Amino acid sequence: MEMKNENAGTPPQGAATNPSFARVFLHGLGYGATALVGLLVGGLLMLLAVSAVTSISPATLLRGSFGGKGTDQVTINAKSTSSDQIVAVVKKLSPSVVSIRTTSVLNDKFHSNLEGEAQGSGVVFRADGYILTNNHVVEGAKNISVTIGKEELTGTLVGGDAETDIAVIKVDKKGLQAAELGSAKSLKVGELAVAIGSPFGFQHTVTTGVISGLNRTFQTDTTAGQGQTYSNLIQTDAAINPGNSGGALADGRGRVVGINAVIYSQSGGSEGVGFAITIDTAKSVANQIINKGAVTHPYIGIVGQTVDKDLAATLSLPVTAGAIIQEVVTGGPAAEAGLQKNDVIVKFNGETIQSMEDLIAAIRAKSVGDKATITYYRDKDQKEATLTLADKPKT
Repeated sequence: MEMKNENAGTPPQGAATNPSFARVFLHGLGYGATALVGLLVGGLLMLLAVSAVTSISPATLLRGSFGGKGTDQVTINAKSTSSDQIVAVVKKLSPSVVSIRTTSVLNDKFHSNLEGEAQGSGVVFRADGYILTNNHVVEGAKNISVTIGKEELTGTLVGGDAETDIAVIKVDKKGLQAAELGSAKSLKVGELAVAIGSPFGFQHTVTTGVISGLNRTFQTDTTAGQGQTYSNLIQTDAAINPGNSGGALADGRGRVVGINAVIYSQSGGSEGVGFAITIDTAKSVANQIINKGAVTHPYIGIVGQTVDKDLAATLSLPVTAGAIIQEVVTGGPAAEAGLQKNDVIVKFNGETIQSMEDLIAAIRAKSVGDKATITYYRDKDQKEATLTLADKPKT
């Protein structure tokens, strides 16, 4: 007997004794349960996916609390570039970044006892008071003041190295929060970069960008022969301004990978590009300063110039790239190995040399006492020489 149900929420009288109706009802329950399980599984997968991308824990997402205590639970995920990740990097690293103020007295033919102030930044290297900064921040300073959080302390220069632009200062305080140090060797172009320092005296200023380049060479103004060549630098587009020098360049996990040092800009402002000394170099130099009181630098004892097409044509050179020797230092490794003026170096330990900067970087990657094979051209003849790297004289 066919029955109509005008109320979908109320089964018709006697339906429980109808076998056909029972089967339909049970099938409906089965489909409904399957759909419910599917929704629960899909929701769980979506929750886990959102958690992985945002670095916010599933519990925090369920509570809906992304600020306050929820922010404290954010973990640093190097695969994410969310604002939460940057906040976590800053929270981790800020206690280890300090502000440095120096006073110096200038005496030259234009000035007499002229006192001036300068600003910079630093990174806590060791918990017992050792701090990394740039040599140019503290060089010639009469007084050094270090601000850690809200506390101002007197800094003492332990030592500096103009060759790498790294210096170490010390404050009389223990229990500092030393920065976690990473390595530039694992960096990839395009990954997150976070710069923390005190540009223009504004403490703990944070700028972000990416790692724009690796193994860069930068030469400062060569006017009057006073230029300095820096090699193996990290390039970044994170805004760096005067006062950032000596501060931290961090990766996406909050590890220091570089010490900010140089701005290349037409105006000196942050619209240019910034360069940082790798933490690998800074750490090596700092340990030598602290443990030995001096830093050694391998050298071969030449003054050279980059070979390009124009120079090759002018001098009738057999190659259009390399490093041509302009002067050989008497008694140096190159002189003892028989190298001469106008020899063109094209390989260093089998590594192709296309410029003087390449040669400088290759030499600095070695240690004093290492052996090196030099491949070079003398006129049109290719030759080889083996030499031992010496410690570069201080003068």
